[in-house]
Amino acid sequence: MTISPAGGPDSGRGATSTARRDREVAGPAGTGAARTGSRATPTTAESLFDLSRGRQATLSIAQPGLAAVLAAGGMPGARVVAIGLVAAWAGFFAVFSLNDVLDRRVDAAALRAGKAEVDGYDLDAAFLRHPLAQGALSLRLSLVWVAGLVLVAAAGAWLLGPQCLGLFAVAVALEVMYCGLRSVTWAKTIVSGVMVGCGGLAGWAAVAPLHWSALPVFVFLALWEIGCRNLANDLADLGPDRAVGIRTVATTFGPAVATRANLAVATAVLLTVPFLGLSGWGLAAALASGAFLVAWPAVRLYRDPSSARAGWYFNVASLYPVAVLLAAGGAWAAGRL
Repeated sequence: MTISPAGGPDSGRGATSTARRDREVAGPAGTGAARTGSRATPTTAESLFDLSRGRQATLSIAQPGLAAVLAAGGMPGARVVAIGLVAAWAGFFAVFSLNDVLDRRVDAAALRAGKAEVDGYDLDAAFLRHPLAQGALSLRLSLVWVAGLVLVAAAGAWLLGPQCLGLFAVAVALEVMYCGLRSVTWAKTIVSGVMVGCGGLAGWAAVAPLHWSALPVFVFLALWEIGCRNLANDLADLGPDRAVGIRTVATTFGPAVATRANLAVATAVLLTVPFLGLSGWGLAAALASGAFLVAWPAVRLYRDPSSARAGWYFNVASLYPVAVLLAAGGAWAAGRL
């Protein structure tokens, strides 16, 4: 289901009132298929990749990466980078996979309600949306996949330090809590924000002791998760979520309130950037990319509170931690971090 700018229901997630809007929010050229996925029968490897939301999980590595760069005041040592990349990759793939395993039944119901229908580019699905719920993967294989990833991530986190392992454990526990609250309260978006903030702090703990100086990074990542991914993704899935009884800001209060909340939190995200410790052109680059990836899309979503626009916003705003990491890395390379 898509919500039109006037707030009325329309048929088909991602459908819009005009062909122009369809083209505008479709995303990168060549990705405007009516159904997510490059072919009807993805391979097992492709299905596992989408079980883990591989594109989103890979981008998420930038979150602890940013915290590590800021904590170290530059590029961490080779050992931390090598182990951290493996641990972060496995950790994010594990948490995203765990989400689909825990939500497999409600995802199957949502798919029957139309969640599989996506016009345009969907960052969360390269081949098939919710492959476990669609029967492309067995539950046994999915559990083995999650367990293997958890073991790799836990081993890497332990090598980086007990605090990293503890933060990873907290993130997994919060993910389980988040899934358990799916039909209980819209406030679970806060749990999701805290989870992402804790995951980012693992990068800080890998290179420096946790201290109050890490708080701005935690707040930035938590607010970004809430205002740049969670609220928008829930609005994009408003129709199917409402059909299966999932409680979100969008299903509880409606699309207009959801977009206002999204705009407010997105603004708060940008207000935290000056406190991250960047300076000079590094700070300028982070703010400029925020204006392009967060502020402008959030205003457009506010003006057009549709599921299609929410999906577009989600895709664009998901890139922001990567942009801030690049700004921090560039400033460090220039000797001005």
